[in-house]
Amino acid sequence: MRDFEQLEARSTEQTDVADALAAWRESDQHAHIVQFYERDDFMVTEVGRFIGTAIGAGDSGIVIATKPHRDGIVQQLASNGLNMTMAIAQGRYLALDAAETLAKFMITGQPDQERFTSVIGEVVERARKAAGHERARVAAFGEMVALLWAEGKRDAAIRLEQLWNSLAETHAFSLHCAYPMKGFSSRDHSEPFLQICAEHSSVLPAESYMTVIEEEERRRAVAHLQQKAQAAETENALRLSEERFRLLVEGVQDYAIYFMDPQGVVASWNAGARRIKGYTAKEIIGQNFSRFYTPEDLKRGLPAKVLQTAREEGHYEGEGWRVRKDGSRFWSNVVVTALRDDAGNIIGFSKITRDMTEHKALMDRVQQHAEELEKAEQSLRRLSGQLLQVQDDERRRLARELHDGAGQLLAALNMNLESLQEAIKGQIAPNLNNRLGESIRLANQVIKETRTLSYLLHPPLLDEAGLPDALHWFIGGFIERSGIQTELEISPKVARMPRTLEIAIFRIIQESLTNIHRHSGSAKASIRLALEGNQILLTIGDQGKGMPSEATPEEPNTLQELKKNRKLGVGIAGMRERVLQLGGQFEVAAGNPGTIIKAVFPIPSAGE
Repeated sequence: MRDFEQLEARSTEQTDVADALAAWRESDQHAHIVQFYERDDFMVTEVGRFIGTAIGAGDSGIVIATKPHRDGIVQQLASNGLNMTMAIAQGRYLALDAAETLAKFMITGQPDQERFTSVIGEVVERARKAAGHERARVAAFGEMVALLWAEGKRDAAIRLEQLWNSLAETHAFSLHCAYPMKGFSSRDHSEPFLQICAEHSSVLPAESYMTVIEEEERRRAVAHLQQKAQAAETENALRLSEERFRLLVEGVQDYAIYFMDPQGVVASWNAGARRIKGYTAKEIIGQNFSRFYTPEDLKRGLPAKVLQTAREEGHYEGEGWRVRKDGSRFWSNVVVTALRDDAGNIIGFSKITRDMTEHKALMDRVQQHAEELEKAEQSLRRLSGQLLQVQDDERRRLARELHDGAGQLLAALNMNLESLQEAIKGQIAPNLNNRLGESIRLANQVIKETRTLSYLLHPPLLDEAGLPDALHWFIGGFIERSGIQTELEISPKVARMPRTLEIAIFRIIQESLTNIHRHSGSAKASIRLALEGNQILLTIGDQGKGMPSEATPEEPNTLQELKKNRKLGVGIAGMRERVLQLGGQFEVAAGNPGTIIKAVFPIPSAGE
């Protein structure tokens, strides 16, 4: 591969790379130019001339770049008088996204030669054929190497340059690569920088090095470029950093940013400070920052405390009311940072203030709505508790009605039937006597089931003897009715408790065993009732198929979760609500296997 011949310069300082392309079209050699640039507009202009010369001569152009650069290049080409709409329609101008194209042939962080040849070779060949003549050439601009370099993949970038050169052995095209100079700011960039230059036929350095250099002069110019860049690196970086920071601070509109001396006197003032506080820089620079505080904060010495905190802790952050020039108040978020020299001495403070008035108003409304929601939930919970109380009272009434009303009538009916059977014994046909006996048996069964139903609605033992005796009676009947072997363990410490607590525990156990019988498929169940300190602990478990995961929310003690789990029926929700009414905690968890229900009740102190 040979370099371009020295091209005639447009001026003593600049050589037109478009002339290089024109010379290349007359030769059979592959031109591979690399450009180093500091300003995007400079690079876009050079690439526009490079691609534009090919398009204008009836050849084809390919641009593989980022979107901002693709847009800038096509605008440059159009501004040069080229009919880009026609060139695009003819397929003589192809624009591809650099990142997307790069991804098509990268494997494990390196460009793959076979994929590269297939992907890029197809694009080059398509562009060449679109030109429609035998000596058609393609001018290509590639920014993929710059993307790899920016990502720190130096070896991959150099490898990609080599693949471009290999592709040129079988395809007629000229390539223009470009790297931003900011990517070569470190000393360890020198060697790979020279490697990149070695892969190109010509080097187009940064704006101040515009001459396309011959082979024998190239390395000397590159070394000079590196030497100068390194000498100015620290100074330029600091100057650019300071300038960018100044422009950034001055241009910020949403934050008041200013600097103060060690006594709190304002030394700078940005546009955001003027917008938020209402003062111009002329009005406020030289004034103490305490004038932004309310009379109440001034009275308690808050400005001095802010600076003292920043001195001692390095920074201060807080929120509060501040005063604008017109006397109106706004809610601000303030960050004050202490600035120190190399010796650690305080040289001033930076202060950033943000107007949070709208945010505070919003948060106040949210807080108000939250309080209203909390009141609504408390009201709903009281209503729920009243409904549960009404339900328990109604069960007690029905149990009494069944026992004292229907139960007594059934008992009388049974006695009459038995008396009738005794009176007509031997006087009626055997089949009639059998029917009468069957009626007596059915009456006895109805009496038994009515008594059981009455006791299940509200067991008399619960009022008369207390929870332990009522549970032993209930569990015995449950085992007999369901066939589920149920273990009941009650701590000897458990004695009589408040009536509402005993009813709640009994109902939870009753509902849980009903669910186990209906849904779990478990042959066993266990109940533990213990007293620990001033709390009653209730645990109910089975060995069945378990409950769906949505039945066990992470935070079950909220109204939202109660609504969410409606599909579980009123059973779980009712149990949870009973526990919450008494100030306890309720949890439904997965067992191994089966389901575990846990409830913790505080024991009310005397007088509650």
